[in-house]
Amino acid sequence: MRNNNNAIGFISAPSWLDPAPDEFRIITQGKISIQQTFLDPPGFDYSIKSITEIEPHLINAALSLASAGCSLIASPATPFGYMGFDNITKARENLTKIKKTSGVECISSISAIFDLLEINKPQTLALACTYYPDDWKDLWTSFVRASGYEVIASQSLVDQGIRKKTLDEIDYPNSDEICESIKIISKNYPNIDAIIISGSGARTMAITDKLKKISNKLIIASDTALFSIIAKKLNINVPIKL
Repeated sequence: MRNNNNAIGFISAPSWLDPAPDEFRIITQGKISIQQTFLDPPGFDYSIKSITEIEPHLINAALSLASAGCSLIASPATPFGYMGFDNITKARENLTKIKKTSGVECISSISAIFDLLEINKPQTLALACTYYPDDWKDLWTSFVRASGYEVIASQSLVDQGIRKKTLDEIDYPNSDEICESIKIISKNYPNIDAIIISGSGARTMAITDKLKKISNKLIIASDTALFSIIAKKLNINVPIKL
């Protein structure tokens, strides 16, 4: 099928009711054609090992969306964008590989975060890792540092005392928890340039303005970063102000 210049394809993580396609449909008022496919590797369990072995399934999903006519492909799930890669350069090389195979540009929430970092040029960062367990958080912190940024703090909701413990199953944060996390970071690290909110289960569209008022800092969240870069590449306007 011929590519539609206004069609975006989302690759959603296994067994995840991904909110990104519906949210993007809403903020673009239905003007963009949206397709979606799910990854379903056998035995996938969200362990780091499973996540780092996801590439062949991402390629197959990208081929499927490209065949359906999508002109841009987005992978919202944050761990697929950084786990298994030393830094953003290596992660982008992987996205380029997917593009060469599928014939369609592929971006991730992680590449979108770094696109915005490169545009805004902050020097010091704090990482609000929301629901990440310690091993995910540590890998993310190492990835950001290896990509050339100074990370002053890296904290999950558990680290901050907002939650008592990390659950066996991922429990995505609500708006109040995200706001409290940003409030704590802003109070404890007043001299940082920007705060990065990771975890695509941490939805910030509805609270973007509130987070800016709480922190008075540049806030880059994985969900709104992805939407912003999609809009930039499709040359459309979306109601997101970073």
